[in-house]
Amino acid sequence: MLKDKLYELAEDILKVSRAEETVVLAHGESSHVVRFANSIIHQNTEVKSISLTVHVRFGKKAATFKTNTINSPQDIVMAVRRAEELAKISPENDDLPRIPPEGKLETSPDSFDELTAEADPEHLVNIAHELIEGTRSITFNGKQFAAFGLISGGSAESVLMSSEGFVGYRGVTAAHLKYNPIYDLTFGYLVQQSGRTFRDLNVDAALEKARKRAPLVLDPLDAKPGPWTVILEPLAVAELLDFLNWIGLSARSVQEGRSPLAGKLGQKLFSDLFTLYEDPLNPRGYPTPFDMEGNRRGLITVIENGVLKDFAYDTPTARKENKESNGCAFSFATSQPFFSNLRIKEGNEDYDDILNNTEKALLVTRFWYSNVVDPRTLTVTGMTRDGLFVVENGRLTRSMKNMRFNVSLLDVFSNISAVSKESHLVGDPTWYGEFQVRGHILPTLLVENFNFASATQF
Repeated sequence: MLKDKLYELAEDILKVSRAEETVVLAHGESSHVVRFANSIIHQNTEVKSISLTVHVRFGKKAATFKTNTINSPQDIVMAVRRAEELAKISPENDDLPRIPPEGKLETSPDSFDELTAEADPEHLVNIAHELIEGTRSITFNGKQFAAFGLISGGSAESVLMSSEGFVGYRGVTAAHLKYNPIYDLTFGYLVQQSGRTFRDLNVDAALEKARKRAPLVLDPLDAKPGPWTVILEPLAVAELLDFLNWIGLSARSVQEGRSPLAGKLGQKLFSDLFTLYEDPLNPRGYPTPFDMEGNRRGLITVIENGVLKDFAYDTPTARKENKESNGCAFSFATSQPFFSNLRIKEGNEDYDDILNNTEKALLVTRFWYSNVVDPRTLTVTGMTRDGLFVVENGRLTRSMKNMRFNVSLLDVFSNISAVSKESHLVGDPTWYGEFQVRGHILPTLLVENFNFASATQF
């Protein structure tokens, strides 16, 4: 655990700063990734690193400097002086987030698992080996699948400290399994799991699901674009929900006129079955007790039975509406409020019942290559991937070639006709740069009239 070291570094920053106000974020990680392809483990990496982000202000002039070169006291002084130099030549900014005020907030010790933070690489290799060996039994008419994927996770620790007296610590661990049984480098299915510890990963469950579904991806039907009833599994839901979050539910997007939800608080905009929370302290997820302005975080009802209840605010956006921040500051340097721990309220139907009671539909494992078409209508486009299955009379009968979707998220979340009782933690098993731990808790959704715009040949 890096907690004490991060506290020490943050305190050293504040001691040498000459700025009127200073904020420092000390981030440490111990992360692990084991990758396998064609049923061969080919990469085993471990990263242990610490970075410092220093933010200083002189009145309304501010600047931020980040470094991971921390080999001596001189390196700390250099980082602070560089931030101060940049701040003095920066233009004034009237829209700066609040400096975290005096206070202390920390995650519960239960959020951090030492065995996951300091995982034995051999343990991760063994998980990958189990998946590879289990894939040998996945065949269809004599055709053999190969295992692709990764096992990843570790710990991410952050200390946020300010010259105003705020001290915050977030220490969390995460573990992920991403498993693709693929035939002939062409036809594949994806199973993904996320948890708080490596003990949460269930190899047997991943293999059982793959054995049932992977053979169905062979010999897919020609794609049939048009409106479909779809069963969206949690990975697919997460892809769409993130766009709703970033574009539609940020108070900054609303105030700048980019969100079509502006002026619609209190209105019924979505399905009665759609209730959305920001749930940053949920023990099933990755707890986040404070935001980057030092605000205490708690449960927020964002959408209730289809009625829009709240947006994500930081201090600058809340000030413009004479409100208090609801703890969604993503940065202490710029105003970027977002929700980061979303949970869709579970429904009353078992997953199997939703499937069994569906006469004709497509089951979507996940989307990818998604992007915004028109933010003013929350229209997004993207592709299906890793398992687009045909549901007929309550059964998965075969797969279909992938299709491009083109939908308004207003329509998608208005056309929900069932929500599963079961929900899953959806984290991010791959990352670039620092290991940041975030995730949503999501059920499976049955959605009517989901528009597929065009077909592919694969």
